Amino acid sequence: MIHFQRTILSNGLRVLVHEDPTTPIVAVNVTYRVGSRDEHPDHTGMAHLMEHYMFTGSPNAPDYDGVLQKIGAYNNAYTSQDLTNYYIVLPAGNLETALWLESDRMLTLCFEQETLDVQKHVVIEEFKENYLNRPYGDLMMLFYGMAYKKHPYQWLPIGKKTEHIAEVDMMMIKEFRSRFYRPDNAVLVVAGNVKAAEVFRLAEKWFGDIPAGAAKERVYPHEEVQTAARFLEVRRDVPTPVLMKGWPMCDRLHPDYHTYDLISDMFGTGQSAYLYQELVTKRKLFSTISASITGTADNGCFLISGYPNEGVTLKEADQALTEFLYNFQFPDTLPHDLQKVQNRAESVLLSNEIKVDDRATTLAIGEVTSEAEYFTCERDHYFAITEEKVQRVARDLFKEEKSNTLYYDVLDR
Repeated sequence: MIHFQRTILSNGLRVLVHEDPTTPIVAVNVTYRVGSRDEHPDHTGMAHLMEHYMFTGSPNAPDYDGVLQKIGAYNNAYTSQDLTNYYIVLPAGNLETALWLESDRMLTLCFEQETLDVQKHVVIEEFKENYLNRPYGDLMMLFYGMAYKKHPYQWLPIGKKTEHIAEVDMMMIKEFRSRFYRPDNAVLVVAGNVKAAEVFRLAEKWFGDIPAGAAKERVYPHEEVQTAARFLEVRRDVPTPVLMKGWPMCDRLHPDYHTYDLISDMFGTGQSAYLYQELVTKRKLFSTISASITGTADNGCFLISGYPNEGVTLKEADQALTEFLYNFQFPDTLPHDLQKVQNRAESVLLSNEIKVDDRATTLAIGEVTSEAEYFTCERDHYFAITEEKVQRVARDLFKEEKSNTLYYDVLDR
């Protein structure tokens, strides 16, 4: 469990502090409740573009990265479907510099057309390199576009297409920033060799005068219950075909979330997993196969992806996989299998607490999603799962009418 203290400033900024006197460093994490699900369908990629723009400097600190480099710090950021996360790791004695920089760019930026044009070009090139020109780069874009019909999860944080990014103008950037980049829409986490009382004082000093924004209720399109199987087949210039299947699942805070996570481990993590044993080791239909879940704030997907062996068509691989899933009966070893994946989950959680910056990230994401306390007790959630619950959730999950199937085939077939 990660211990922390919390205060909320008068402008709504939530400040969490985790004290660790055993380390000489401190991690500063600022997370905003804005991701690609907050974008307009005709202007996707805005949240990710805004992330890039936040590093372009302000009138007070025109060289954001340069200041941090001088004090021995490193920093980065990422945008997900639900949030945007910025972090700095630096010597504890330089904490106030990081707080100044984060408060400064929360309050103001340099809005210059040339700067915006540069960042648009950078993001467009990233789009092309990672999603259009890289083998399998568009696989998840295609899958989410099929699995979600109304909800903004149908596109990735990079956006639907480069044209959306190219069309962004300065007014759009300013409006997006004004709406989401405000203290009452953010969480500040400081973790490391600090004292909570001093961090709270500094947070008030540097962030307390930043005005809160006008509260706006967010209503996301409701994804209707899927009642018919969906299918998509594409051909790409890739070395081997890929089969991907997915089924709707619950959101991150649902009581069944951790059960879905353990089921994905049972079926698709490691060579002892059910799918690997049946379809790779025994029947030799796949060279590899895995299962995973999306831990999104709104309803996510349970995913299975695999590479069929040479000579096995995607249709043959799909038939074998679905027959196995839809006729699956948990073996007598279920108690042992459940204990094994619970232990694995605990190991992952513990590994995420080794580094102080990972602890800061856990607290920040937890506080943005709900309350950090819920995420610091993850082990209890996993070990409260019973064999009966695993069977119930799996039985309700694998249904043909709720399936989404993508055949990602090679060009010469």
